[in-house]
Parts: sequence; structure tokens; C-alpha cells
Amino acid sequence: MSKALLKSALFAVAPRWTATRMAARARAHSHAVVRHHQLHTLTAALVDHLGRHVLEGPCQGTVLTPMCDAEHLGPFLLGVYESELDRAWDSIFKRSYGQILDVGAKFGYYAVGLARRYPESTVVAFDIDPWSQRALREMVAANGVGNLEIAGFCDGRWLNAMLQPSALIVSDCEGFEVELFEGATNTALRSATLLIETHDSFVPDATTRVRARFQATHEVEVFTQASPRRSSNADLSFLSPSERHSAEHEMRGEQTWLLCTPHMV
Repeated sequence: MSKALLKSALFAVAPRWTATRMAARARAHSHAVVRHHQLHTLTAALVDHLGRHVLEGPCQGTVLTPMCDAEHLGPFLLGVYESELDRAWDSIFKRSYGQILDVGAKFGYYAVGLARRYPESTVVAFDIDPWSQRALREMVAANGVGNLEIAGFCDGRWLNAMLQPSALIVSDCEGFEVELFEGATNTALRSATLLIETHDSFVPDATTRVRARFQATHEVEVFTQASPRRSSNADLSFLSPSERHSAEHEMRGEQTWLLCTPHMV
């Protein structure tokens, strides 16, 4: 059995245990990349020259706290993180949402940014990894967002019991997205707007399966690394060309996102 098929089977049989292991492994990998490439020095230079507020993009103005320095901070701080999704965020921000869910929130870049943009909304940031929960608490305190709740595991049962109509769901849960949305039957999903990162390397045909789950009720648009990407407008003259490239780009593999916009208004 391939690793992807094994992960898919584990998500189906032991979803919470598997999600916990996958979240911890993803966090450990991202932190190891920072150490391996010695990106702490680059992060220190960026914070020293630019401060800790996100400079542009959908989370502009969000304060990035010291725990975030364990990640590759450059793309987050400059506001070019996942800038392939700029057009998706433009579409998302045309609507209002009473409830916002971030499944796989990590240190809270999107969750806190959305809580600041929608102060009247209830935001729930899900992450089962203990480091992420500590970082989330630090981010919430530094940004003064009182409308954000930190939670652990989100599955189809939670969505069936708690999802409200016309919600926004952001999902990056390391392959669990298939189990999560195929296991949710709440009719409120029909009116939800969803931005879902899919992980075909973890679960075979994850993109196809998630797309099929929503194609009858939503307009589904695919974004990939081939989508246009934005460069930073910040003055980065204090960096070398190679440092600037590192600061503006995530160190990652192939990525695919689905923007699911409901037909129901």
C-alpha cells in the first residue's frame, strides 16, 4: 500500500489520531526547514527593519508575535504569503459572514486576520497541535481580538452540530479535508463560502473528491502555484537578491486550493 493510500485509510479509521500526527509532523517539518536554511537570521533582519505588522495583503495590519518566528516569517510579514489567492480573497471579501471557521489554523495568520477584518463575526480557529494552540493564544492577545475562539479537532460531526448558514470556512488540514467535508451533511454547507487547500499527496484524488462534494451547490474555482503571484511593495534594499527571494517565497511543494462560492445567496 502506498503512503498516500495508508494515510487515507488512517483518516477514515482513526481520524483524530491521524489528524494529530499529521498536524504535528507538518509543524515540525516547517520548523526544521527554518533551521536547515538558517532563516532565523533573515527573520531577525526583516523584523528589525520592518516591525511585526503584516505590510499588505488580506491580513494587513496583523501583529506577528515572537512565537511566529519559528516559521518562515518573510512571506507572512510582507503579506505575500499564498498571494496566488489574491483574487480568491477579493471574492471572499465581497460578502459578510456571521461565523468564520479556520480549520488547521496553525499560528493564526488567517484566523486572526479575519477576526480583525470581521470584528462582529464569531471566528473559531481549529488546530489540534499544542504548539499551534499556544501560538494562537499569543497572537490573539497581541492583536486584541475578542471574537476568536481557539478549538482543537474539527470533524463532520462538529460541522453538523455547529455550522451556521452563510459561514466562511478556510481549511488547510493536511489531507483531512476529504474526511471532513464528505462526513458533513449539515444543509448550512450549501450557503457556506469555502477556501480549501487540498492535498493529493496525502490522500489520493483529494482535489477531485472535494470538488465533487461541492459541485452541485457551489461554483468551484481551482487555484494553483501557476496562478499569478504578487511581489512585495516593501523597501527590501537591506537584503541581498537571494535574501529577498527567500523573504518573498514560501519553501513548499505543489499546492492546490479550491474556492467554493455558493449558488445559494
